[in-house]
Amino acid sequence: MDSTRIRNATSLGDQVGLTKVGIHASRLEPNMVSTVEHYHDCDDEWFFILKGSGLLLGEGGGTAVNEGDFIGFPAGSKIPHAFKAGTDGMEYLTGGSRVPLDMSHYPGLKKARLVNRAEGTQTVYDDDVVAAK
Repeated sequence: MDSTRIRNATSLGDQVGLTKVGIHASRLEPNMVSTVEHYHDCDDEWFFILKGSGLLLGEGGGTAVNEGDFIGFPAGSKIPHAFKAGTDGMEYLTGGSRVPLDMSHYPGLKKARLVNRAEGTQTVYDDDVVAAK
């Protein structure tokens, strides 16, 4: 477990029974990173910064994000991303589609994760194996 990559999240969509879209309220403590930089092949993903500021991490460094910013990543965009909170922390909403099958890629780890929502399974692959298929 990476102690610099911890976010506190509550699934708002699950609480009201949404099945085709996920919506989460997330909070990052000061200077924490949300997750490993990643992108999705099939799921759209979006973020709305509610409070605080930080950096949107990705290839080529980071871009400042602030309260009121809306960021979106269409499925298949192949833009790795994660957040790093500023010194005051950061709160944001995140959401996206929940298609039956989605592949998430983690270029820095050279891994990919296949989520099969219909079967309730997740399988991790070496990314070079996925790229060869």
